[in-house]
Amino acid sequence: MTVDEAYAQIEKAVGAGRPANGYLVVGGVRGMAGELADRVLKLLYGNGDLRAHPDIHRLAPEKKSRIISVEAMRTRMIDPMGQTAFQGGWKAGVVYGADRLKTESANAFLKTLEEPPPHTLFLLLTEQPEQLLPTIISRCQRIDLPDARGRLLAEPFRSKVVEILASDRLKGVTEQAAAAGRLAAILEALKAQAAELVDEEVDAAGDGPGEEAGKDAYDALVASRYKEFRTDFTATLMSWFRDLMALVAAPPSRSSYDDSGEETPLVNASKRAVLESRASRLSLAAAIRNVEAVEAFATSLERNMQELPLLLFLMDRVRFGVEAAR
Repeated sequence: MTVDEAYAQIEKAVGAGRPANGYLVVGGVRGMAGELADRVLKLLYGNGDLRAHPDIHRLAPEKKSRIISVEAMRTRMIDPMGQTAFQGGWKAGVVYGADRLKTESANAFLKTLEEPPPHTLFLLLTEQPEQLLPTIISRCQRIDLPDARGRLLAEPFRSKVVEILASDRLKGVTEQAAAAGRLAAILEALKAQAAELVDEEVDAAGDGPGEEAGKDAYDALVASRYKEFRTDFTATLMSWFRDLMALVAAPPSRSSYDDSGEETPLVNASKRAVLESRASRLSLAAAIRNVEAVEAFATSLERNMQELPLLLFLMDRVRFGVEAAR
């Protein structure tokens, strides 16, 4: 379902005064799911600045464990959603990363979801619906958006990563080390953006990092956001090497088309010519090893190992297809 189709469905239900108890929106929390949530909120409250609207209540994972605690659920969602709307209209509750609800917080929310107060609308945004309690899922109307799987970096970061991988300057050790340095610089930029976004959210909520949350909690929020960006970074790397593997398995020299008469689908379709040329120089075994190397890189990142040494090691392990096949 597209964002437009999902929006039209919710708009019709709201217009009739009969929205679902809750909408489980499966997609990129900072992608299409977030876009849909913003559009629905504008439907309810207009096009003004909604970041601190008194009838919109938002909840997101907190702390180093990236959870939504039962205390946060009660004080920032259940209790305020049960009160009379300040402006006498709709009340909206948006849960970002609903898969991070702890069992206790999910169970606390369940009663409100089963019997929502009048004129309330709940949006539960998630990229991992399988992590939610079945009782939560069963009481929501599910909306699956096109970016529900396979998250990639947002622009302009994605294009920068792809341009580095598509560069012809990857043949030697020195050039590969330089590419690793450029990729590490992108990660540093993502760290800075994570801090900027958290600062904006803190300002919108009216809480300084040294007040309610404290510096440790603020740092944890920034680290949590950066981990999300880092996951998208790894997914973008993986998409390139999976495209290579797909073309090695079905090389254009043999057939550019599958049984349906269509070209092999690629995530990085704009770089098809480069990818096809690279794939012609790789063996299937080498292409598979590339994917395994990126998977190992992702695992090491999750252990919070230093990014630059990991990228240098990755650049040394993978075969880009600018060399002759081994």
